[in-house]
Formats: sequence, structure tokens, C-alpha cells
Amino acid sequence: MQKEKIIILGVPIDTLEKPEALDMLFEENGGQKHLITVNPEMILAAQEDGEFMNILQKSAINTPDGTGILWAASSQKKSLVISIIHLVFLIFKKPHHPIPELIKGSDLVRDIAERSAKSGEKIFLLGSQTGIADEAKKKLEEKFPGVKIVGTYAGSPSRYEEEKIKDIINDTEPDILFVAYGSPEQEKWIVRNLHKMPTIRAAIGIGGAFDFISGRIQRAPIWLQNLGLEWLYRLIKQPSRWRRIRNAVVTFPYIFLTKRTKNTK
Repeated sequence: MQKEKIIILGVPIDTLEKPEALDMLFEENGGQKHLITVNPEMILAAQEDGEFMNILQKSAINTPDGTGILWAASSQKKSLVISIIHLVFLIFKKPHHPIPELIKGSDLVRDIAERSAKSGEKIFLLGSQTGIADEAKKKLEEKFPGVKIVGTYAGSPSRYEEEKIKDIINDTEPDILFVAYGSPEQEKWIVRNLHKMPTIRAAIGIGGAFDFISGRIQRAPIWLQNLGLEWLYRLIKQPSRWRRIRNAVVTFPYIFLTKRTKNTK
């Protein structure tokens, strides 16, 4: 039975636990699926990019990737004052929200690799900088012996490379495709090309996940992740990301509260 979706600034977010999302991806006779791990920056980008908004609204599964998504979902029917209080105290106490958990791209890669090692689904890693997908492949093979990663390729989301990349992927006949070109380019690439790769059952845009998996970039300690402060750790480690982090932790809540207030008048 299809679970309710939460609509945040026009973007539907599935209220699934991770095992449920994986079951939906691999269900028999389900056709090709596009799963998107949605974070606050993506929702902001979709406000100005109609093509991207259309993709987010039509994808098979949208999982929440960011504490701000949980906060927004919990604030849909709360008063403005309560919503702001929840936002201020977000690092101390998680709001009671209708979305059960965050489902991040790097976690999905590992979960699906673990499944592949047991049941044999074939995986292709596309994107990131040259060599990083190969390093991620090596790390996954070390952690999940028997995982079937049938190919890697960096390439680019340029339309000029699409036929070449399509042929490289089709030669390996994968079941799962991870695309690491960054958002929204990776989602647009998937929509343009998924139907050209008939063996693929699920395509997932995973941003910088290969950087984390390869060890090029360290994720925040679990306790910081649980507090919803992974953004602070990344700001300290990568100060050049300050604009993106500002969008996630400042601009997104402001736009959400402003548009919600206007819609209730």
C-alpha cells in the first residue's frame, strides 16, 4: 500500500523507512525507477527551475536527505511560533515528524552494495572526478565481498557524451546505476537517458557519495550526524561550501516559513 507523501514547497517526500524504500526499488515488475535523495538545497533550486521541479514531482521515490526536511515536514501544520521554536532547538531535540528517518545517498550505496553481495544485482558507478569511482568500487568490494560492481566511468553530464556513456553502461548490463554529477545535473541526466538503458531497474543520483565512500572526504562523526550538525562539520572541513550550507540552514527555513505564511493568509 502506497504511503502518504509530504509536500514541501511543491516537492513530494516519501514517508518511508529505508527497508521500505529498498523494497520499492527492487519490487518485481515495477519498471524502471528513479530515486532522488532530496535535500533542502534541491528544493530551493526547484523553486527557480521548472524542469527540475517537474523531475522531483514525477520521480518514483523521493527520500529525505537533510535534517531541514524533517523539520519542514513536522512544521506543516504547526503555528509559526512553534515552527520557529522547533527550528531554534533542532540541535537539542528532534521534532516529532511524520518522516521516520533520513535516507542519504552514501548510505543507500552501501546498503545496495551489501544487497548485491548477497543476491547478485549488478551495479555501475557513474560520475565524480576521474579515479574516485574506482576508489569507491575498491572500498565497497573490500567491505562487501562478492558485490557485483560491473563498471565505473567518470565522464560528464554533457549531452555530447550521452551516447558514449550509454553504450559503456549498456555493455555491462547493470541492474542499478548510481550517478554522481551533482544536483540537478545528475537528475536531468537520468531522466534523459534511463529509458536508453533497458537492464537498469533503478537509477539514483548520489551527489558526492563516492567522495565519502572512497575516503577522499570524511563524514561527520555519528553523534554529530544524529544531532543534525553534519552541516557544521562540513563547513569546518570545507569552508568553500559556505554558500550551500547557508542555503540549507538559513535560506531554506526562511523561504519555507515565508511561503507557508503567505499560503495561509
